[in-house]
Amino acid sequence: MLLNHFKQYFVRWIVFIVTTIWWVDTFILDDRVERHELPDDSVIVVLGQEEKHRFKVPVEYLYDVLLMREFSEKQSGISNTKFKKVYRGGNYFYVYATYPDMKPVDRSNDKLGRGNKISISIATNAGSIPYRKSAFQYVSGRHPNGGMIPEGFDSTEIIQYEEDDLDKYFYRDGDIYMQCIKREETPDYSPSCTVYFNYKELELTVSFASKYKTNFLNIRARIHELLKSFEQ
Repeated sequence: MLLNHFKQYFVRWIVFIVTTIWWVDTFILDDRVERHELPDDSVIVVLGQEEKHRFKVPVEYLYDVLLMREFSEKQSGISNTKFKKVYRGGNYFYVYATYPDMKPVDRSNDKLGRGNKISISIATNAGSIPYRKSAFQYVSGRHPNGGMIPEGFDSTEIIQYEEDDLDKYFYRDGDIYMQCIKREETPDYSPSCTVYFNYKELELTVSFASKYKTNFLNIRARIHELLKSFEQ
């Protein structure tokens, strides 16, 4: 009997603590506002525990967030248009752009599939060796005879390795790592590439349609320019 009473008391305290945290976060600490209240129609993104990486990102580059809100409104009739003025404390953030102009996605003319959309994950590097470097060590170690220099790219410093259903590319021994699905594009399927590289001390993971794979060095340069324009 005493044990059941203790369990009930403990559960009540947990509920009280969780409710208090939610209340404080929602009504005291929350800085969510309507879109028209955002400064310059942008949000501030602060990455890393030391908050040393700061970007001012126009809302239109938040393709996934905007798409979810629009979908929710169509499905339920409820529009949640609030944004946080400052997104802080996280270790990664997503922005989306179109290639080659690096403008926001025009959702009014958006089509199914990847098209010319580029997704960009910006993250702090928690590991001692970036993923692209460790991938180069692993993949090159599995190919004692080395890779091949692919045709059609902008540089002869790119080495290609074929593995199962993926083509893997490295630029300058892992400064950039890209993997592309080998399947052909069809009306129902759009194969993609994922490329890994850095921006200053940040690690970027970028995905786009495979038809742009020979342009990945140009894509990197344009993303660097875009992020520089966002910096605070």
